[in-house]
Amino acid sequence: MVVVIDVEPIRERFLTVAPFLDERGRRLVAAAEAFAAGYGGIAAVAMATGMAPSTIGRGLKELAQDEPSARVRRPGAGRKPAICKRCYGASGEDKASSSLETTDGVPHAAAE
Repeated sequence: MVVVIDVEPIRERFLTVAPFLDERGRRLVAAAEAFAAGYGGIAAVAMATGMAPSTIGRGLKELAQDEPSARVRRPGAGRKPAICKRCYGASGEDKASSSLETTDGVPHAAAE
């Protein structure tokens, strides 16, 4: 007996709540849908939502944990801060502004 999962109700439910969820919430809702669908649920939810099957699988692992994580993304993921280490030396001096001060607006003047 072959059971076909109808993706249209999954798509409708997901699109209804998706605007109110962050990245982690979308992953967990998709995982819950896949779990409820049973065998073939990950593929059906991936087709309905456009999410990667690996993302849904990661959500299933999160749902299986005893305690929910407070993090939305893994450590180190996401955008880096606007002020980065390469802009500042070990002394804390701002390299970008110090080079502008010494060149008088002519970038190649510092090399001379």
